[in-house]
Amino acid sequence: MEGKMGVINQLKWAWDSRGIVKSLLYKWRPRNCKNEKDHENSLSAFLRKKLPEIQITPQYARGRFRADLKIGKDIVIEIKHNLDSTAKYERLLGQVVINSEWEGVIILLLVGNTNPNLKKQLISDLKRLGLYNSWSASDDKVLVIEK
Repeated sequence: MEGKMGVINQLKWAWDSRGIVKSLLYKWRPRNCKNEKDHENSLSAFLRKKLPEIQITPQYARGRFRADLKIGKDIVIEIKHNLDSTAKYERLLGQVVINSEWEGVIILLLVGNTNPNLKKQLISDLKRLGLYNSWSASDDKVLVIEK
């Protein structure tokens, strides 16, 4: 029975990996996380527990491309703790532009204190770059989730 469930989970993952990860991110409840690394460790442990048959790779890198977590073959997560200054915003946007050449989906996970104006500017810039369409989230290259 367990082998059969593994195949079913793999098929489910292949059909909607973006939706599954997005749903899990909304369910994730980080506790006692004081910085970005704490959030990365907490999220990595949570995803490994919820997706035991899926490869979770922390600190994924390929060429200039870098991400905090890679999930499966087609999703990476970039965690940003306290997006509260223009300098942090500009660094994040630069990372997204560099990483946008990657073939999969990029999830920007905003944790801690996020300045609402910087989040609005981020979404506006992602739309301008053609990476984010609020009306068609299933086609977005970049998803923005705030915890």
